Amino acid sequence: MSQAKLNSWVKKLSTQNLPVLNTVVVEINKLSGSEEADANRLAEIILKDPNLTSHVLKVANSVQYNYSKVAINTVSRAVVLIGLKGMRAICISLLVLESLLKNKPKDRVMQLIAQGFHAATQARNLISRVDEQAEEEVFIAALLFNLGEMAFWTSEAVDEKNARLMSDDPAERKEAMDVILGTSFKAITRELAKSWSLGETLEQALYPPSSPSKKIQAIVTGERLSRAALYGWDSPQISKVLGEVARFSDISEEQALKLVKENSDKAAEVALSYGVSEACPLIPTSTRKAAVVDNKPESKVLKGDPHLQLNILRELASATSDRLDVNMIFQMVVEGMHRGIGLERVAIAFIQGRKLQAKYILGEGTTHWREAFNLDIGPYSENIFTLAIEKGGSHWFNQETIATSPHLYPDSMVTVLGKFPAFVSVMQIENRKIAAFYADRWTFGGKLNKELFESFKHFATQAQTSLNVLSQSRSKKSAK
Repeated sequence: MSQAKLNSWVKKLSTQNLPVLNTVVVEINKLSGSEEADANRLAEIILKDPNLTSHVLKVANSVQYNYSKVAINTVSRAVVLIGLKGMRAICISLLVLESLLKNKPKDRVMQLIAQGFHAATQARNLISRVDEQAEEEVFIAALLFNLGEMAFWTSEAVDEKNARLMSDDPAERKEAMDVILGTSFKAITRELAKSWSLGETLEQALYPPSSPSKKIQAIVTGERLSRAALYGWDSPQISKVLGEVARFSDISEEQALKLVKENSDKAAEVALSYGVSEACPLIPTSTRKAAVVDNKPESKVLKGDPHLQLNILRELASATSDRLDVNMIFQMVVEGMHRGIGLERVAIAFIQGRKLQAKYILGEGTTHWREAFNLDIGPYSENIFTLAIEKGGSHWFNQETIATSPHLYPDSMVTVLGKFPAFVSVMQIENRKIAAFYADRWTFGGKLNKELFESFKHFATQAQTSLNVLSQSRSKKSAK
């Protein structure tokens, strides 16, 4: 391992990729006087940054910290109620995440952030059983365990040259780091931790001593759990780590499995409270595996194909004479919206009682929708779909809608779909609303525009027309 290469990477990542951290995090870490003086100083540092202020208050009011559910409206009160250590951990976490997410993050960065939230939630829960005072220290160390790799992918291309750095094979991954980096991601994380005074706990967790403390054990186990859970709760990888959880908490492996499943559900809530909704589908829950992120060269914005659009619309228009069945029509619609228009994620979800269940889906990042896209649209629920179904027709939910109508984005929906500008159109056969079309451009950098919306509406209208014609044709045959 080359010290020169290590120093070069640390300098690049800390000054080019994450420059804001060099000043603000160091300023926060200088707080070392009395509790009262430091609390006032920390509040001042937070209030200098309106964005940090709003995020801090959101986290402070989350279930994770605000057990009383009485609204915390000021930073000063948040610091007093949560404490200096807890608020310091929140600030550093938010600042790191803001730096990583300021430009459209790559799938790999988001995957690592999701693993970080999962690991941090598991680790904090473990340590809370033996040392409540260490909860925040453990949380931040587990969250930032892969900081070096996250910082690397913020600027480096996910191309064929670097693909081996994401290999599941430890030997291949190590060889790739030796060749491409001349050092390791762990070493980079440790040097960044030293540079920003992130604490000895993170440094020790990266390279544990022969007799690690309970804090270090909790962090290492939480990190191992976050990786093992990606293979499923019944996988050999999870079985191996469950033994560590059972021994740490002095419980049976059956109880350990129940505990880590509960913690995984909490992890998505924690990610939401930190404003990182995109990470939620990538965190496994007690009932489903995490959405799969392919470690392939970076996807590019999907481009539409006007010629294909026209051909599919013509085929839909002649659905009856060509004797196309209903399934074929729906498959053609999702393909037309995806490949023809260039909308990355597309779904057709059917209204089944008080639920909206996706049946036809297409696009990267939609694998988990078949099970997870089962949303409440009952009389007491409120989201973009209930609004669209109530009004009928086609709707464009843009960035302004997301900002001004947060009630339309409940956690249950955001956990599945994230929170992105989207098109929704309600399909009605005769007088009955039966389904909704959903489409967005997800995280690929493409933006929705009026032209795309008109094409989306055209497909939705043609599909509805074709199905109405089929329905009338069948009614006539039945009447004969």
